[in-house]
Amino acid sequence: MNVEKNVYRGLKIVFSIMIGLMVIAAAGIVLATVLMNIPSIHDQITTLTPSEAASVTGYFAWFSSPLIMITSFAGIVLNIVLFYFIRRFFKNLEMDRIFVTENVLTAKKVAAILLVLSFVTGLPDLIASLQGLATDGFSWDLTYVIGASIVWALAKILERANLIAEENELTI
Repeated sequence: MNVEKNVYRGLKIVFSIMIGLMVIAAAGIVLATVLMNIPSIHDQITTLTPSEAASVTGYFAWFSSPLIMITSFAGIVLNIVLFYFIRRFFKNLEMDRIFVTENVLTAKKVAAILLVLSFVTGLPDLIASLQGLATDGFSWDLTYVIGASIVWALAKILERANLIAEENELTI
């Protein structure tokens, strides 16, 4: 049992690190968007020679579009929240809090976030293609939908298990 707790603790730490990295990525997107839209930097990029501009203008167009950056930022924020909830699962497992309502609610929130992420992850590409930028176009990520379905089903199973655990506690 001690080994399991160490695994849960380790996974909790891994997801804490991932949350930190995602926060840094979100800050990077905000910083890059702000920097790319400063008039002096904007003017320098637009006056590049064609060979210099080839490697920069695609990124510049992405960062100068508020809609693309907002949807990219939303995807990162949703991933941060997702990692936070997964971290909460491992914290509860580490503390032997398994048959609690908090886990059911967390599982339902994770399912909802995964379902929303299935659409949000493709929005920057969709917006970019609508703005005429080179992209693969919108893709609906079915991996998130399948994950959401599995987590939702597990939430329902856990909900039922909580009821059975409550009945067992009340039975003499």
